[in-house]
Amino acid sequence: MPLRYQPVFRFTVMAVLCGAWQSIDAQSDGLTAAAALEQTLTQTIEQAEPSVVSIARWRTNPADLTEEGLPQRNQERLSNQQIHDILPNQFSAGILLVAPGQEERFVLTTYHSVRGGVTTGSKPAADSSHLQVRFSSRHYCPATIYAADPRSDLAVLKLETRDLGLRAEEMRPIPWPTTTAVRKGQFVLTLSNPYWIARDGSPSVSWGIVSNIARRPALLKPDAGGLKTLHELGSLIQVDYRLPIGASGAPVLNLRGELVGMCSSIAAIEGFDRSGGFAIPIDATTRWIIESLLNGQEVEYGFLGIEPNRVLIPANSSLTRQPSAAEAKAVQIGSPAQAAGIRQGDLVLAVNGQPTLNELDLMRQVTLHPPESQVKLTIYRPINGAELTLTAKLGKWPVRDDEGIVASQRRQPLWRGMGVDYPTARQRFVTSQLAIPAAVLVTEVREESPADQAGLQPGDFIVQVNRTPVRTPAEFAAAVKQATGNVTMRLLVPEGQTRATVVQE
Repeated sequence: MPLRYQPVFRFTVMAVLCGAWQSIDAQSDGLTAAAALEQTLTQTIEQAEPSVVSIARWRTNPADLTEEGLPQRNQERLSNQQIHDILPNQFSAGILLVAPGQEERFVLTTYHSVRGGVTTGSKPAADSSHLQVRFSSRHYCPATIYAADPRSDLAVLKLETRDLGLRAEEMRPIPWPTTTAVRKGQFVLTLSNPYWIARDGSPSVSWGIVSNIARRPALLKPDAGGLKTLHELGSLIQVDYRLPIGASGAPVLNLRGELVGMCSSIAAIEGFDRSGGFAIPIDATTRWIIESLLNGQEVEYGFLGIEPNRVLIPANSSLTRQPSAAEAKAVQIGSPAQAAGIRQGDLVLAVNGQPTLNELDLMRQVTLHPPESQVKLTIYRPINGAELTLTAKLGKWPVRDDEGIVASQRRQPLWRGMGVDYPTARQRFVTSQLAIPAAVLVTEVREESPADQAGLQPGDFIVQVNRTPVRTPAEFAAAVKQATGNVTMRLLVPEGQTRATVVQE
């Protein structure tokens, strides 16, 4: 080769070599990043797996169960096979949790996957479903429903661990942060029990990203009879992978191994391909719901007392910061909304600083607070163009149907055989949609108790205890605590009148 071409040749060779080294460096960096991600995933899985359980539900006659709570007929038929090969009627996953300040382990799962199971402290009925929990250590034990809330589709199971052979510290609860919130695009893991293949206690792993938050499946809407679940309000997390049968109850974890959600495998809808990838968020806004269940109590949701309606904000309005709002189409008399100063026709722009674009936003933002919570409402009053900030003290969202609500523990003990609640606690006792009485509602009266002998019955409204006004269960408890001997109560009767009754000691 002539000498004059050598510099060009050397430059070309060096350029090719540099490009090759850059390619190798890039490949090496990519492998390093992939290896780091892989290590993060495996460490997160190893940390979380002992906290995840598989759940089986059998619907069978109690006479056909073994001492371990398993179907005797199936055990005889499969005498040479392992117990965990028995096919249950339904299967799901669950998470080991502890209530704040307590040591006892419970299992959090979805309500729909254990519905019909035996409740804690009750005797199995002839058609009851029986629950079994299996741990990653391969131990298993029966379980009962300690508390359940159909509106959030969550349930807590109490473990019957007498003969389990595991100490409490060997059943590791999952980390449950108070401030971690899930974000769109965040990597997440799920450990589930798809198609009952995790029946040995070892969960199967999937991973992906969060597609969106505050989602509502397209065909899941409130019916004419009222709200059934929180999911109708757009409270779900959407993930980018489909959830198979058995994924219900599986934890959704971030890469730090923190619990941010629970899978809820929604049944496939006609015209759609498969079950949607949705999860129930577990964060600061829902933590109180789970704590109520861990305490064995009924979950109580916030109530404002307006009939909301979505309205568009005109382009020439001073409120161009948002395209729409929730209008107070009607305000109930005696409601927290009326007490806060909300008027018919007011527009709710935000709740606690979060924009409110429609009626579903408003219902979700209010409902996801317990009663007695104080929320700040940003209000626009079209009649005078004023923008106001009002504070409302929430009541209790009316329960349309008691079916499925399980509460092993009372918030307030029975007093002389009688239990009370907020005046809006049960929709069937609210005789008027226009006015909410300033009283407590009698929800339970034990037979032959002093309350029963005084003629009290469920559906009565108590406005006074020994001349002390009572409007909440806490006020009633404080009033009767101070009372001794015979106690005089004033009950609400039709047309706004009252009558007195005496409950003897």
